[in-house]
Amino acid sequence: MENELNQLCESLGVVFLGSEKGSGFFSIQSADGKTKDLLEVLCRNSQFWCDHLISISGTHRLGPPEIVSIHYHLASIPTGLQVHIFEEKPVESQGDWVEFESVTSVWKSANWHERETAELYGIRFIGHPDPRYLLLPATWQGFPLRKNYVEQETYHGVQVKY
Repeated sequence: MENELNQLCESLGVVFLGSEKGSGFFSIQSADGKTKDLLEVLCRNSQFWCDHLISISGTHRLGPPEIVSIHYHLASIPTGLQVHIFEEKPVESQGDWVEFESVTSVWKSANWHERETAELYGIRFIGHPDPRYLLLPATWQGFPLRKNYVEQETYHGVQVKY
């Protein structure tokens, strides 16, 4: 399966990083504008058949440059294949949203994964059918899982910090 994944990555212009030690996942670093195409092939092509979206999550790295990454963990129940795909984008200015394409058209289960990741990391998923906040109030300031997040003292008159 490693050769097939490598060929797919070469054809799409993304970087195949090989097998992650200890996890059993194959790792792929995607590029801007190619992630959704890669995920669609992995899901719909019977050679890979990644029918299970395990998770979508984010990471934040302080700079320079400040980077927000999106991570997809996929599995194929029929073939046993496990793949980790990630894409990185710079944050233009502290506190700005970073945009990635939604994959809810590939897996319906991506809906809540994307909503949670959006509000906690400041990722806007273009094409998401319901981008409302899932965990935090819609008026919440900042993105709590970014490393430079500053917790509010109060929220609507209620003390936040204890």
